[in-house]
Amino acid sequence: MSLKTVYVTVGTTKFDALIAAISSEAGIRALKDRKCKKLIIQHGNSLPLTPEAVQRITRRYGIQIEQYKFRPNKEDIRKANLIIGHAGAGTCMDILNNNKHGLIVINDQLMDNHQWELARQLASENYLYYTKVTDLDEQLTSLDFSALTPYEAQATNIDWFVAAVNELCVEASPIRKFRYCF
Repeated sequence: MSLKTVYVTVGTTKFDALIAAISSEAGIRALKDRKCKKLIIQHGNSLPLTPEAVQRITRRYGIQIEQYKFRPNKEDIRKANLIIGHAGAGTCMDILNNNKHGLIVINDQLMDNHQWELARQLASENYLYYTKVTDLDEQLTSLDFSALTPYEAQATNIDWFVAAVNELCVEASPIRKFRYCF
């Protein structure tokens, strides 16, 4: 499967490890092997790629880089053949509701790592894949994104999703006072 346009998002968080992994030699080579021509990076509070890194990637691999901190991302999601992102609920819902192929990268530096639980559940239902930062390039090389099941946006599905996220938030809360994330 060709991944002509890949959109990487960290949301509002700081996830330098994801930006570093996707822009590493191994990450860029994996994208090039999957026929990527454009890489759009929403870096949030992480450091953007330097102009020198952008030029090097474009010159050496022929991949056009576009990056930004924050902006409305509907158009970026629409253009993408693959969305790579942190396992925030918003990113997961963007992937599902837009019927995009998704690879969620777990930020294992987070406390209580609720992201892993959410990503694992969505992967068990074959809606997306998940990986650790250290395995990103390997997963990009080997995963069959066409094998994923399209998400059917139905009221019962969103109700299940909200309930599952709320349950994770209650479990993750150190004082267990907060009942709802949504």
